[in-house]
Amino acid sequence: MPMEIDYVQQMEQELSRQIGMEIDGWSDIYDNLKVIDVEAKHCLQRAGEAVTHHYFVVSGLVRLFYQTRNGKELNKSFYGENYIAGNLSAVILNEPSRFSVETLEPSKVIELPFNKLLSLYMHSPSWEKVFNHGCQMMLIRNERREAELLTMTAQQRFLQFNRNFSEYLGRIPQYHIASYLGITPEALSKHKKQWLSSTE
Repeated sequence: MPMEIDYVQQMEQELSRQIGMEIDGWSDIYDNLKVIDVEAKHCLQRAGEAVTHHYFVVSGLVRLFYQTRNGKELNKSFYGENYIAGNLSAVILNEPSRFSVETLEPSKVIELPFNKLLSLYMHSPSWEKVFNHGCQMMLIRNERREAELLTMTAQQRFLQFNRNFSEYLGRIPQYHIASYLGITPEALSKHKKQWLSSTE
């Protein structure tokens, strides 16, 4: 992939930085990687379907969301550049994804085939650390998200959102932020200025 090697090197360097060590075995996965450019609102993973890939975000922004039976979408999280988006729990449990992954803006992502990743996780200490790091981060994010929803007011959740996703604030539509917070877009529009002024 001569035209795409810079993007793969970006992923190598960033993942090594995140786990605190060099990752070996990249040559074993190069031929299985695919760099793709997708438009906004492109579905990378659909709820109810098997998880075959995870996605390293080279550029752009994606959201993870659930959908109720009546079609209402509830945002779970957001991932931007240099993060891997996907459903790790579905792979661990060997079940279909419970949520969807969709781009919020035109994005460039690297497709990571999970079957190949699983083989690396099982045979390489550094890739095993990548897997363990992913599991730990999933646990931390889910626990913090649970605490926000159960113990915080809407204002507190909004201010926490601003801290958690500060680099994405101008890139996420307000109705998606409202969905993440568990309030209506109208409520967010009504109270946003007041909530922000309370921190000044």
